[in-house]
Amino acid sequence: MKKALLTTTALVALNSAAFASSIDTPVNSASSTHHTHSAATIVWSGDANIKYNVPLVKTTTDATTGVTTTTTADGVVSSDVDLDVTMTSPGAYSATISTGIEGGAAAELGANATVTVTTPLFNVSVGTDDAAGGAGGGADASDLYADIDHMTGIGTDEDTSDWYVSLPNFGGWTLAASGEKNMNNTTASNKTSIGLKGTVGNLSVTAGGMHKDAGVSVSTSLMGATVKVAAASIYSSVKNKNVQESGVQVDMPLGNMTLSVNSTTNMVATTGNTQNSWGASVTTTLGAFAVSAGTDSDEDSQFKISGPLGPVTFVLDYDTNEANDNGTDAEDATIEAGVTYAVPGTTGTTISASYSNDPDEDNFDNGTQVKMAFKF
Repeated sequence: MKKALLTTTALVALNSAAFASSIDTPVNSASSTHHTHSAATIVWSGDANIKYNVPLVKTTTDATTGVTTTTTADGVVSSDVDLDVTMTSPGAYSATISTGIEGGAAAELGANATVTVTTPLFNVSVGTDDAAGGAGGGADASDLYADIDHMTGIGTDEDTSDWYVSLPNFGGWTLAASGEKNMNNTTASNKTSIGLKGTVGNLSVTAGGMHKDAGVSVSTSLMGATVKVAAASIYSSVKNKNVQESGVQVDMPLGNMTLSVNSTTNMVATTGNTQNSWGASVTTTLGAFAVSAGTDSDEDSQFKISGPLGPVTFVLDYDTNEANDNGTDAEDATIEAGVTYAVPGTTGTTISASYSNDPDEDNFDNGTQVKMAFKF
């Protein structure tokens, strides 16, 4: 951590003059004072935290012997730093270089940085496993395709693109292509993907493809509801052929509540066969709290509530988790619960206390934890 901090100090000192020379005119607003920039700029940002975490109690059973092992660990005090730099050269043909340099600036500002070029006709982003596509770092162009819950999705290895090219306004459509930087082997070339989205009249259309997978969806408004249909052709390595998937989803407002229902014919990855699936969920607000609940044909039910509770923000996220993939003693459910206090008079400093056994860590880190986080 000290190495990262020292590196930052040195680089800020070296580049402060360049940053200052890019400032043109101070701009005053009610809440802050900032500046406009017409020359190249260097912007530093980051976050850090210190935390005490008691890891989850995990239970594993040997498939051969049937012996069950329970693993426990003592609480650990740790810290983490995330340091980012963004360099921008503005204009009609602009370039932005961004990277996280907490591991050492020399390597990350070289071949591992993400370089994004914006032009009046197209945008190009190149970065090792972090090309800035339409859906975030490393996004695939095929992510422009919007499928329906339970459908397989396009591509077996998603969001690892090293390059992303998009035409954001191609006759009212967005067209994109992405892939790996090394195209000299079959594995990498098979990850090349394409995608598009746009509108035709009152129809919203999305489509995407990667290797042997392809899909298309169309949505529209109908009698106050949003109706979406999707179809896909997904390659099954088990059957060594493509399997057809389809689905329909309806989202409809009911007072201050939104009801969403879906039905799909989707492929089972382990067998290549298709099955019929369904899902239903509601979202609403109760006072200042956002509430959502749902269930589906997998007997997987979810409930989430979040909002202000006195001086803190409260989050409870519960999932029956029939797949039981959390590896803990909570065999039938994943739970994330916690409170976060935003420290007054600071810029993004928070103190949180939480518990989570969700492997996705949607809201909090796994384990029982107390954390203080800072933003810079």
